[in-house]
Amino acid sequence: MDGSRVDWTNLPHQLPPLIADLLQTHLEHLRFRSVCSSWRSSIPPLQSSNIPRFPTPLSLGPTAVLCPTTVYLLRPDPNSNPNPSASSSSTSSSKGWLLKLEESSGKLRLLNPITSWRMGSLSDGVPVNPMDLNLLDFNMVELARSYVLRYINGSGSVFGINKVIKSPIFKDYCSIFFIYNEGKLGFAKTGDQKLTLINDQVSDYDDMIVYKGHPFVVDKWGQVFCISSSLELTPVSPPIGFGHRKNLIECCGELYVVDRYLDHQGTNSQEGGVGSVRYNHFLRHPLRRRRFYEAGQPKVVDFRVYKLLEDGAEELGRRWVELKSLGEQAFFLSIDCCFSVLAAELEGCKGNCIYFTDSNDIGLALRELIRPDGSVFSMEDRSIERLGSSPLYSKMFWPLPI
Repeated sequence: MDGSRVDWTNLPHQLPPLIADLLQTHLEHLRFRSVCSSWRSSIPPLQSSNIPRFPTPLSLGPTAVLCPTTVYLLRPDPNSNPNPSASSSSTSSSKGWLLKLEESSGKLRLLNPITSWRMGSLSDGVPVNPMDLNLLDFNMVELARSYVLRYINGSGSVFGINKVIKSPIFKDYCSIFFIYNEGKLGFAKTGDQKLTLINDQVSDYDDMIVYKGHPFVVDKWGQVFCISSSLELTPVSPPIGFGHRKNLIECCGELYVVDRYLDHQGTNSQEGGVGSVRYNHFLRHPLRRRRFYEAGQPKVVDFRVYKLLEDGAEELGRRWVELKSLGEQAFFLSIDCCFSVLAAELEGCKGNCIYFTDSNDIGLALRELIRPDGSVFSMEDRSIERLGSSPLYSKMFWPLPI
């Protein structure tokens, strides 16, 4: 490469449609159609009527739509003119920032990458303040993709959903697995009138992930299962960890379990506590809703991290080993997905740390009923601090602080 810019309009005319067939998200369509006029005319705008619909735990019929959320590592493009409103220090750096975008009702919403608090929205790719973000000025590396269910009539998220993944094992139709009601495991495909409850004798599932093209789920006892096309759960390894909540995360092509230990002292578990709070309470008392929620939310006091070693194809050939350090990697336990980042690639990020939120409910996060900043755990000294306690951590997220 001699560094000269490419004239994308001179590509063979049959190539842009082939590229367009690989696009999966609204943002990818926007970036594709913004390259040049010939590319824009090669595919129509993405239609909201194509969004898959699914039943919810308490409904009959497909009353919710599946909305993707993607976390990107955003880097300045050296061949573009960076945002003139950004500070000179941020634009000259080779490091990037985390950007989280949710696609819903034809809009792109900016979310906090850890807590999913709304930070703004984009309509047709144009931000509220046009000087805030021009996606064509940046290189974007996808770190993680998650999903949320929103009601068709209105934009509200479905209450009680803890995790949603898109199934990779069915090619003829779109389908999802999701954890709801604090541990039940459900399945649904487009057009279903009601969800399918998997293993109705167990309500202890904590997290799910798509790993090597297969859906995996972990329960609170540390047992990891692979979900088959017949919706059977097959253990992939011995149970691990004695903490209170497990997360699955992929890093450098390998599978990890992050086990968090919670301090339940002071948690309001009596009648009227968080577990029995109805959404109407938050509507009637908007000023007290976040304080009320936090009063009953158990706090994280420690983490343990385990890595899956695969010495063979069968369960007996797999074992877990506890890690004392993450090296230069940083783990992010978001409200709806988990991902890893090489700390050196991210502004304000420290390696050997776990960034997390105490909440475990997507609906509560999207309704802003939790703290907006999140916390960080150091694997080195086992300390925990709020992200809002240091201006350093604010440099990780786009939009940048003023």
